[in-house]
Amino acid sequence: MSNCTKVCNRFVFCLFLAFLFFTGKAYSKEFSETSFLIAKVQPSNINSQRFWNFMQSDTNAGLEFELTKEDEQIMLPGTERKFDYILERINQIITTDSTKVLPVFLHFDGNIQLLDSIISSSGVVPHIFYLPQGEAWPSLEYLIQANRRVIFFISGDVKNSGKTLHYIDDYIFEISANRVNTGTDKNTNRELFMISNFGDLPVSNSTRGNDIKNMVPDYINYLLENWTRYGKKPNFIFVGNNILNFDFIIFQLNSFTWITGTIRASGKTLDKIYWKNPEVSITGGKFCFPYRGGDELTLTPFVPGYRMTPEQIIVTGEMEVPENYHIMARPVELTQGLTASFIFDEKTRNVLAPEKSYTGQNFSFSRDFERGPVLRLPENANVNLGNPDIYGLRNSSFTVCCFVKFSEILEYNDNAVLGNYETEYRRGLHLILRSGHPYFGLWANDYISTEKLEPNVWYHMAWRYIIETGEQAIFLNGRNIGSSNGHPPFSGTADIHLGSALSQGASMRGYIDDLNFWNRPLGAEEITRLALNEEIKVGNEKIPPRDFLNKYGLILGITVLSILVFILVILTFIHKKKEFVNNQKPRVPKKNAANQICLFGNFNAVDNQENDISTQFTPKVKELFLFVLLATLKNKNGASVSIIDAHLWPGLPARKVSNNRAVTLNKLRKILQNLDGIEIVTQNGYLIANLEKSFFCDYVEAFELCQLPGGMNKTQLETFFQLVKKGRFLKGTNWAWLDEIRGYTGNQVIDNLLKLAAYYNNDNDLPKMEALAKRILEYDDLNEEATWLQVWVLRQMHNIHQARFHFESFCTKYQNTLGEKFPMNFEQFNGHFSNLLKMKNGLK
Repeated sequence: MSNCTKVCNRFVFCLFLAFLFFTGKAYSKEFSETSFLIAKVQPSNINSQRFWNFMQSDTNAGLEFELTKEDEQIMLPGTERKFDYILERINQIITTDSTKVLPVFLHFDGNIQLLDSIISSSGVVPHIFYLPQGEAWPSLEYLIQANRRVIFFISGDVKNSGKTLHYIDDYIFEISANRVNTGTDKNTNRELFMISNFGDLPVSNSTRGNDIKNMVPDYINYLLENWTRYGKKPNFIFVGNNILNFDFIIFQLNSFTWITGTIRASGKTLDKIYWKNPEVSITGGKFCFPYRGGDELTLTPFVPGYRMTPEQIIVTGEMEVPENYHIMARPVELTQGLTASFIFDEKTRNVLAPEKSYTGQNFSFSRDFERGPVLRLPENANVNLGNPDIYGLRNSSFTVCCFVKFSEILEYNDNAVLGNYETEYRRGLHLILRSGHPYFGLWANDYISTEKLEPNVWYHMAWRYIIETGEQAIFLNGRNIGSSNGHPPFSGTADIHLGSALSQGASMRGYIDDLNFWNRPLGAEEITRLALNEEIKVGNEKIPPRDFLNKYGLILGITVLSILVFILVILTFIHKKKEFVNNQKPRVPKKNAANQICLFGNFNAVDNQENDISTQFTPKVKELFLFVLLATLKNKNGASVSIIDAHLWPGLPARKVSNNRAVTLNKLRKILQNLDGIEIVTQNGYLIANLEKSFFCDYVEAFELCQLPGGMNKTQLETFFQLVKKGRFLKGTNWAWLDEIRGYTGNQVIDNLLKLAAYYNNDNDLPKMEALAKRILEYDDLNEEATWLQVWVLRQMHNIHQARFHFESFCTKYQNTLGEKFPMNFEQFNGHFSNLLKMKNGLK
């Protein structure tokens, strides 16, 4: 290429950067917000110099081609060109222009390591960028400065993994322009977005024939619609061999302003965001929307179980758009939207309406070994719960959840949990098992899970409906086992029945406990907490008095009173014994004492000879250990082998997964032989962590403290603080499956340390209150209550200037994070949170 051409290319590039600068934001600096036209290399253009000149000169062009193995050579089908030829062309493009970033897409069926070896021996290898899965894509500026400007992606039936090739399904969310895309929201949390077959997009007829440039509105509107729908700017637009006709696309897309931002909770970006905007589908926690000048754009995100700050983003033509919006998601109270709660303590009692009675047939109460008093619903039994409007089920989002145990599961019929007897579209509610599979039915508007349940096992089941997206989702033991979108809401009016559905054609055949209704969709974390038996506090229960003396006479009354006195003595004994147990101070061994594994702060393991063996836990061994341990704490049954395989070795062939699991488990068991009181056992397809008192784990101790009925006393809260003060739970460890339990743990730490602050306030122990505030702020640096505690302590110590400094620092961080000013001044802040914590935690 001539020097003149080089100068022209750089001049055009500078003009392009200037254009972006004067529009207010240098959007192209982010790789995830940059669009590329992807041209297909094939026999018709592989030898065209015009084609290669265009690829050289166009800043936003990438390559796509197929490869096949012929006579031990990797070739481009239909040509005599080898893979090496394309690599030479790529190297020429990238070295001629030091600012060009080039995405390259390969399609190949076979061993990926073969391609890897060819690429690794080519001249392009110093310029390749590879991103480990789960990390965020860097900026264009980084790629250019690091001179890592070639990014390879691969699709096809490939084997093994490579060091230079990104498998498309792991990194990119894909839709096709030549077909209707449905059910594509599952992978929208992937950072990059590609549109395949763009050249085949059906467009309107043009009065000037088939000239693509006469149909610009059709193509641009399609891109804008999908950009809006998925909250992602199209990164890769596949135009086949017509790239020269589509050169207008990138300029048109970059002419729009776009709104970018993130939605975070407990320090992490959320994976799945719902939107109340009807034209928007489900997106990931990092979003990007186009804005057409002159319009007013309102974006309203929501995530089940959270409240948003700010609740909306409103953009108008008159305002200056921030570079990024930061939205914080904070958990709501579990009781918000609760419409009914049945606890079945020897009666069908809704604690939200204790005066109401419920009729039915053939039901009774039983005492279960695991759960205590439960409702028994054999065949043809039911309880009439009344009109669905009472529970907020009609034309609304809702969640229904309960513990169930089926004494018999029908192989070719239905077991009913809840339903009505209507048989019209959208009016027939049936939450059932169909041939053992959990089923969410609204009559010809249904979803069934592939999971199959077993008889005589207690399960926690939840059915959730979201009206904005029409999502029907089913959860089992706190885990989402399937969902489907696009379902219209339930509209039936007939009474709903517990243990019966489908015009009494289905019955429970089992037991049920802790049935709850909400008129909102619960979040996944909330459902997990319920599956872990978290108590729902609904205020003081009003139980109607029973006048036994008047009803049965004096003699019976005396007998009953005698029985009550006897029961009272027994209960007092049990209570004192329980209080004695609860008042025992849990152990906290010395640092690096024998037989312990600590999970708060950095992972640390010490064997029975007081040797640090942390490094023996390789990443995969440690992941398997933690997965089994946390699952055992959660449900006592441990982790099923199939779930372990899906999370720890996704995408691998079954035979290879089985081998990897066996090797990893063997390594783990050998390490644990050096610790007393812990072993991993296999039982009925589950891996279980058996723990004894001789083994210590700080997280296990903290988890069990959080399960104490009635909460912790001061001594236990102080022990809890000693357990968690070493740092955040599994600091520096990042696996997707760990996010949920990490968020739950963070909330428990914050809530319980605030309770301990109440005790220290009564003792006027200001240094300890300040230490608690600092620890809470490590978990959530925008926690308003902890900030207030820190400010309150400084005010008590008459350090007013420092108190104001901490408040102003918090306000600055709040504005930088959320994009808006904190809504209170110093005096309002102190007054508001002082009163709030008086009510919540009993502070003076």
